[in-house]
Amino acid sequence: MLLNGKLARAYATAQERLTAEQVVQRILNKMASDGITWPSAFTWKPADGFKYGDPATPVTGIVFTFQATFEVLKKAVQAKKNFVITHERMFWEQLDDVGTLKHDTPFEPVGSLETEGVFLAKRQYCEDNGLVVWRFHDHQHMLRPDPIMTGLVAKLGWQKYAVLAPGQMIGNAYAIPETPLKDVARHVARSLDSRNVRVIGDPNLPVKRVGLGAHKLIEILKPLQTCDVVLMSEPQDCDAFPYLRDGISLGLPHPKGLIAITHERFEEWAEQDAPAWLKPLVPEVPIEFIAAGDPYWVLRAKA
Repeated sequence: MLLNGKLARAYATAQERLTAEQVVQRILNKMASDGITWPSAFTWKPADGFKYGDPATPVTGIVFTFQATFEVLKKAVQAKKNFVITHERMFWEQLDDVGTLKHDTPFEPVGSLETEGVFLAKRQYCEDNGLVVWRFHDHQHMLRPDPIMTGLVAKLGWQKYAVLAPGQMIGNAYAIPETPLKDVARHVARSLDSRNVRVIGDPNLPVKRVGLGAHKLIEILKPLQTCDVVLMSEPQDCDAFPYLRDGISLGLPHPKGLIAITHERFEEWAEQDAPAWLKPLVPEVPIEFIAAGDPYWVLRAKA
């Protein structure tokens, strides 16, 4: 079949472009050169991989984001970038394996998100706009230094206060100048531009050592025993908060306090810096960060 000149040029350009799978292969090669294999020998099934779209799609541009929300996908399309690299889930379930999005445990109604309206609309938008989404989570945390932690600590300005915390999920704590808990919380809110910092503990508690933690009580038990306060993202209200309340009420030496922020405000800063990390590997296409943003706002109590 003969092609007219314009179509032939467009076809040739598409053929010459990097594909999404070629971009990923460059990332994997870089990680392999740094001693990180893929897939690594996790004790769990890694969440990383292509979540939507054809990996053979030619890439017009790359977007890094904390989470591939619908708003992020729309902004990627507006920016004429069709390959989205997301740290967190696209379809709200840990592995983003659509076939596993079935709620059939004894405590959940039978059903599947595969036929749910929000899922279908998000999927259709990706289809209509030729988007490809790849998740980079478990292996991104394996980079050294871990960009998730370095991004957060840089925003807080705590780099010089780092001390080793062996045996904990996050291997550093921060020996800051003594500061009342309420002022540490204010510093966190201002530094991370968060509208919804939540705190448990005496507002005047002297804080000299801050630990870091993730989403479950079991993941912060050790730093709670060695630090004055733990800065935690996306806590579960059913375990971390009641534990802190009981522990403080008992008058034990630990735990003393908890500062809770959203998952986005804890980890999004790594994706902000990710384009600079990727650009030397993929100089052919434009790369940008698009923020997922802090999803919550809190109603202020009456004065």
